[in-house]
Amino acid sequence: MSTKKVFITIGIAFSIFLMTLPLVSYKFLKNAVEVEVFNHLVTVRELLKSQIEGYFADRFGDIDVLARNPVTGQGFSRLSKAFHASGLDGPQYTKMADLYQPLMEHYLTDYGYVNIYFVDKDGDVFFSAIREEFTGTNLLTGRYKQFSIGQVFARGFDGIAFEDYTWHEEMQEFTSYFAAPVYDGQMLLGVLIIEIPFSHLDAIMTHRAGLGETGEMYLVGDDGFMRSNSRFSEKPTILQKEVDTEATREALDGIVGQKIIEDYRGVPALSAYTALDLKFVNWALIVEIEEKEALAAIHTVEKRVIILGSLITCITFLYIYLVNKKKNQQIIADSLSKGSKT
Repeated sequence: MSTKKVFITIGIAFSIFLMTLPLVSYKFLKNAVEVEVFNHLVTVRELLKSQIEGYFADRFGDIDVLARNPVTGQGFSRLSKAFHASGLDGPQYTKMADLYQPLMEHYLTDYGYVNIYFVDKDGDVFFSAIREEFTGTNLLTGRYKQFSIGQVFARGFDGIAFEDYTWHEEMQEFTSYFAAPVYDGQMLLGVLIIEIPFSHLDAIMTHRAGLGETGEMYLVGDDGFMRSNSRFSEKPTILQKEVDTEATREALDGIVGQKIIEDYRGVPALSAYTALDLKFVNWALIVEIEEKEALAAIHTVEKRVIILGSLITCITFLYIYLVNKKKNQQIIADSLSKGSKT
C-alpha cells in the first residue's frame, strides 16, 4: 500500500473516530445526568414523605392522648350534664365551660388547631373551643350529619378516624378532622374531634429548595384531585385541580417509581412518585421537574455535538471530494499524455 493511501485510510479512520466519539460521550453523559437528577428527586420525595407522614402521625398521636386524658373524660361528663340541664347560655353551663376553656385554648394556640369539639354519644356538640355553627347542634339527626364533621363523628366511635380536607367558610380555608372515642372506664361518653388547617400541610409542600424554576411537589387523592397547591397556578388547586397522569395512577396503585412522563400540564417531566403510608387515606406524592430544565446541560451538549458532527462530516466529504477530483484530473492528464505520445 502506498504512503498516500495509508494517509487517506488514517484520515478516514480518524474522521470516523471524531464523529463517533461525541455521540458515544453524549449518550453516557445524558444517562449520567438523568440518574443524578432522578436521585435528587427521589431524595426530596423520601424526605417529604417522611415529613408528611410524621405530621399526620403527630396529629394521630395528639388526639389519642387528648381523648385518653382523664381531664378530658371529666370535662365530657360535666359539660354534657350542664349542657342538657341549661343549654349553651345557661349559668350552670357557662360556669363549667369557663373551667375547661383555657385548657382547650392552650391546645388551639400551641398545636395550631382550628377548633376542638366535644360530642356526646347521642350526637350533641355540647362544647367547642371556639363557638361556631356546629356548636349546640346534633351530628346524628341535624343538618350537619352529612358534613365532614358528621362523617368523622360517626366513624370516631370505632377508633381514631380522619376526614379529608373540605372548605371551611368561616375560616376561609380548607380544614380536615381527626376524631377519637372518649371513655370513662368502659363506658363510652362520646367523641372528641379536632379540626386542623390546610396551612400546616401547605407549609410543608411549598419548600422547593433545590428544585429549580420548574420543580414542584404535590399530593393527589384517590379521587384524582390535588391535596396541595400547584406552583404554576395563582388560584388554589387543592380539591380543584384534577390530575390523571401515569405517575399518579401508578402511585395510587402502590407503585414506587421514577420515569419521564407528561405531567398534568402536558409538559415532559422527570417524575419520582410514591404512595403515602397513611392508615386513613390513599394519597399519591409526586416530585417533578421539567425535562427541559433538568436536562438543560445535556441539550446544550446535544446542540454542540450536532454542530461538531455536521462540521466533521462536511470536512470529510469535502476531503473525499477533493481527493477524488485530484485523482480524476490525474487520470485525465495521464490519458492526454498517452494520446499525445501516440
